[in-house]
Amino acid sequence: MSETIHIYTCPICDNSETEPLLTCKDNFATDEEFNLCKCSKCGFGFTQDFPSEKEIGRYYESPDYISHTDTNKGIINWLYHQARKIALKSKSKIVLKYAAIKTGSLIDIGCGTGYFLNHMKRMKWIVTGIEQSEPVRRIAKEKFGLNVQDADYLFKIPENKKNVITMWHVLEHMEHLNKVMNQLYKILTDDGIAVIALPNKNSFDAAHYKSSWAAYDVPRHLWHFSPSDLKLLANKHKFDVVAIKPMYFDAFYISMLSEKNKKTFAGSFVGLCKGWIFFLLSLTNTKRCSSLVYILKKQK
Repeated sequence: MSETIHIYTCPICDNSETEPLLTCKDNFATDEEFNLCKCSKCGFGFTQDFPSEKEIGRYYESPDYISHTDTNKGIINWLYHQARKIALKSKSKIVLKYAAIKTGSLIDIGCGTGYFLNHMKRMKWIVTGIEQSEPVRRIAKEKFGLNVQDADYLFKIPENKKNVITMWHVLEHMEHLNKVMNQLYKILTDDGIAVIALPNKNSFDAAHYKSSWAAYDVPRHLWHFSPSDLKLLANKHKFDVVAIKPMYFDAFYISMLSEKNKKTFAGSFVGLCKGWIFFLLSLTNTKRCSSLVYILKKQK
């Protein structure tokens, strides 16, 4: 029997009472179903009885998991690559806008195949990546010549060492949420920034797709955030959220994947059309955008 993690208390507010949220299917690897719950006090969402770190690896073993395989196969993955080219510029602009310095030491946690790291390396930043998957680390090293370490490296970094920490859709995957946040605080310089991108469970597309919403991505996504959730977690670890930025393109990609989950006829086209609707709606209310980027600084 596989080892699973049961959440007895909310990792944000320590409340022990939970409420059922949804039941979602693993549409990438196993077709298993997982229950989503939320804290009855603060509303933070999580996947209940998720696989432990020792067991989770097999749930990433799919040719469809693009951040690990770099595949171009299919229209959804092709569009992902096109959007990523644009997103790299957007991500670097966020770093340059909020960082205290224009070049320095940057670590990208969950760097995948290394595209963002390589982009920042070209901009003269001293970059290091962390990636749990050994085959993916190898791709990043061979493709871009990057310094990419395994997951344990995060807890070997000296205090006050990094000017910028980035996590692009990574924190929701990490089992030891509070331990990670505590370490981010330690390794960041006093004037540094942490940039954390997360799916938004309060988004227009999440409300529309419900259990078929691709960004629930069970059991790989353990935690399910809204803007208020992330602010509570940040404050708990002595961070202030100084800005929240929308990731508009995610609405298209997530909608296309969600229609695929529903096995919709011509799902890519339907998802693309709905993505436009969610994109336009999010222009009027950015806090209901499909994904959000949070910029954190240490509290003074």
